[in-house]
Amino acid sequence: MDTRHIVRSILALVLMACLWLAWWVFGRSPEAQVCAAQVALIEAVEGLDWDEVQEFLAANYTDAYGHTRESAIQDGKKYLSGFYTLTLKTDQTTVRAAKGQGMVTMMIRLEGNGIGYSQLVLGHVNQLTEPWTFHWSNPGRWPWDWQVNMIHTIR
Repeated sequence: MDTRHIVRSILALVLMACLWLAWWVFGRSPEAQVCAAQVALIEAVEGLDWDEVQEFLAANYTDAYGHTRESAIQDGKKYLSGFYTLTLKTDQTTVRAAKGQGMVTMMIRLEGNGIGYSQLVLGHVNQLTEPWTFHWSNPGRWPWDWQVNMIHTIR
């Protein structure tokens, strides 16, 4: 094999990898984009990564408890900081999305160990019988710019 043939083969592989990556980033449906954002948000909460969680909350965020973006982060830190381990078990997930808008509805149960408020939080969240609804929007032009505008449960 000559060097030019090897170089062409490598360039062809690199081009195919770039095309696949471009399709994966820009070619995914709004539903797939919202699902990916939802999974990342859940993982950020489980990891108690409040900087990452804040990135997912829109500047105009609100929820059924009257939180703003800032107060949701403050209360999250306050009530979840006692957990050594935290897992959000999700079930019955439905996703609806169109360009720039999405909604995820899912049942969430908490599992974990901790001190302080942790057992109270587990009991409160796990007694809910209605699913959580996450309202997503993508105000940017990039497929990873999804943000949560509102979270609520039906009471």
